[in-house]
Amino acid sequence: MQFKLKDALPFGWDGLKGWAYNSKNDFANASAAYVEIDGAHGSVKSTKSDLVYFVLEGSGEFILDGKNIKVEKMDTIIVPKNTPFNYQGKMKLFLVHCPAYEETAEIKC
Repeated sequence: MQFKLKDALPFGWDGLKGWAYNSKNDFANASAAYVEIDGAHGSVKSTKSDLVYFVLEGSGEFILDGKNIKVEKMDTIIVPKNTPFNYQGKMKLFLVHCPAYEETAEIKC
């Protein structure tokens, strides 16, 4: 399977913009997104997916279950499901949800 950024669906809110490459309807086992952040994501947890973030550019901080972790270009952060998290900074990220992202599984903390 191949997914291209030019075909991705945009999403976002104040300080964050992203593009979802695929949905659970395309491939239930994983979904991918490109994210640009200049601010804070907001505290959430996924009750279904483990998340893998790869920092393409920039630097910032992830807060995983209350623990602050500084990140920079080429770092990877893995967020296990049911773990409250937030991130902030000015970064470009690649994100993978395993299994695929499901909006109803995202809970604000």
